[in-house]
Amino acid sequence: MSETHSEFYERWSARARPYFAWQFSQLRPHLGRRVADIGCALGSFAPLILGTGAELYLGVEPDADLRARFRERHRDPRARLCAVTDALDPALPAALRAEKIDSAICVNALEHIEDDATALCRVLEGLPAGGRLGLLVPAHPFLYGTLDALDGHYRRYTKASLRTLVSRAGGADILDLYFFNAVAALGWLLKGRVLHARAQTDDNYALMNALLPLVSRAERLVHPPFGLSLVAILRRR
Repeated sequence: MSETHSEFYERWSARARPYFAWQFSQLRPHLGRRVADIGCALGSFAPLILGTGAELYLGVEPDADLRARFRERHRDPRARLCAVTDALDPALPAALRAEKIDSAICVNALEHIEDDATALCRVLEGLPAGGRLGLLVPAHPFLYGTLDALDGHYRRYTKASLRTLVSRAGGADILDLYFFNAVAALGWLLKGRVLHARAQTDDNYALMNALLPLVSRAERLVHPPFGLSLVAILRRR
């Protein structure tokens, strides 16, 4: 029997905690005390965000099964799901403002949304002036392969295409934009473009966790010229 969407996220979440922590370290300096997580899935960033002393973690997730699993996982009353579940919903900005959200993250979610400009616009509209949005998206269209198709990606981004997307969405300035996780880009190329892998296997996670201490230290010193992902920090005008 093939693995379901939510089962994949459960497996990924269990094995990728060090990777989530590394991703979060890129975004943490820009977050306030009331944080929305757009495309939150199981809410893997909730403990990390609440561990900083945040007042509220608000997840936005369209998948009903993942929302149900989110509720099973998180008992802290500061971790809640937004009543508006879809980033494309015109009601999202008002819902974020009603919760007094001051910052947001969107990690590996925009690539799953066909109309990514509208989704980005909705999120930005829900932030106050000066509010920050931390994005992490897959980089380099030439890396698009079987693993992207498996994950339901519409696209991978370049620095230029991400700048264009932010311009189309309007209302925000890019404070920082850089490549992230160079070593994993090589693995993604091998698995998705050369070997045409049809599943994310546990050895992928084991290798990632083994290399992460070395790679994270290196990228703390200097941003690489390429990477599996792009990190962008936006500020609402």
